[in-house]
Amino acid sequence: MLIKPYVSLIGLAMISTTAQADSAELDNIVKQLDDIRAQHGMASAYVLMVDRNQVFMHKGLGIRSWDDQSPVTDQDYYRLGSISKAFTGLALLQAEQQGCLKLTDKVRDLTPEALYTNAWGQSHPMTLAMLMEHTAGWYDMSWFEFKYNVPEPLTAALKLRPDSRVAAWPPGTQRIYSNSGPGMAGWVLEQACDTDFDRYLKKHVFKPLEMPSATLNRTPEVEKDLVGGYNTDPKEPIRYWHFLFRPSGAMNVRPIEMTHFLQLLLNRGKHQGKQLFSEAQIKRMETPTTTLASNAGLEYGYGLGIYASTHKGHVLYGHGGDADGYLTRFSYSKESGKAFFVVITMFDNKPLRAMRGVLEDWLVKDLPKLQPPARHRLTDQQVSALMGDYQRSSIRFPRPGWEQNTLTVRHQNNRLEYRQGNARWRELLPVSSQLFRHRGEPEATIAIVADQGTMHFQGAAGNWSKD
Repeated sequence: MLIKPYVSLIGLAMISTTAQADSAELDNIVKQLDDIRAQHGMASAYVLMVDRNQVFMHKGLGIRSWDDQSPVTDQDYYRLGSISKAFTGLALLQAEQQGCLKLTDKVRDLTPEALYTNAWGQSHPMTLAMLMEHTAGWYDMSWFEFKYNVPEPLTAALKLRPDSRVAAWPPGTQRIYSNSGPGMAGWVLEQACDTDFDRYLKKHVFKPLEMPSATLNRTPEVEKDLVGGYNTDPKEPIRYWHFLFRPSGAMNVRPIEMTHFLQLLLNRGKHQGKQLFSEAQIKRMETPTTTLASNAGLEYGYGLGIYASTHKGHVLYGHGGDADGYLTRFSYSKESGKAFFVVITMFDNKPLRAMRGVLEDWLVKDLPKLQPPARHRLTDQQVSALMGDYQRSSIRFPRPGWEQNTLTVRHQNNRLEYRQGNARWRELLPVSSQLFRHRGEPEATIAIVADQGTMHFQGAAGNWSKD
């Protein structure tokens, strides 16, 4: 399909869109996405599909809001939610390259301990990388912080509820998603580089990537051109949410500009032929380094604002976002060299999952089936050490009795299996003595690791441990 080249209304260079994709295929994908939007009564959505050099599709679906029923255009703003973390990751890498800080820096050397508590400070000091990889040992933000709808400087934001940042387990051992970490990481960058985080992000990430509309704030331009965001009821509007820790989730952008971000990742740090980030830095974005699982060699997980997932036997990378009224997702395949971004204006994951399925099918449709790693043979002693009941060892939002949840590993009929509670049994295929995968997955996605006399099970099912 040949999509006409266009010149962005906001001053971007012309983007080449001479595509080899089949016109009927792209039309069918857009129809499927718009049908999903209509079926759920959603006002609007926006989809962007690219490869390393071309834009296959950029299209707004539906209307700006129920009050303003004009069609969505490339001039309109959407909110990205937690996709903001990937841009914070880029900012930290840039600051590291400039010598302001290192991801391995200990937070206690950079931050007043009054802003957090770590009882394991001597044996497990918290690092800047742990803040970004969600391994600081913290639960997520408190309800007060989530609902605090006032724009605050990061210093003031961090002083509101420091008791929400108390390490509940040793930092650098297990990942639990917490918006507090990237928020504090942004504040650390301010102190280390002697600048305002928003200003640094604009100068060192948005400007080089030619994303002039991107901002973490509700500017007059955003207020004028932001499409309406809605609740689970697609007719119930949600007011603008000034996310307290802006580096974690406050980004607004005209989605067409996400082209440059997606192609930066696909081209391993290059933009318009210029190497803005090294290939090693982009790889670092994708790679976890601060869990027991990653220390055991598991590369599948959460890096610096990008995490891995699997789809039909292939590994994809990306991130999702929730901005109260806007749900988002970007995803890319290093194998196919293709990527997408999609945003919907409805607080309901069902239509987003449906759209994501269509778009992820497009990412991998032409890829050959990957050969999974050879099955590792475990000794009887190793199998015996793995078996038993594991207790949940961390959780995002604590509730009474959460530690009592169990996950069981057993060996039966020559199969190593696990299940959570009374769910169905799932087979564990050994890749090494510590790494495992599910059937159909192309690489290890789970680690079972011994540490100081305790066995730890870590993967998409969460974090579990047994003595």
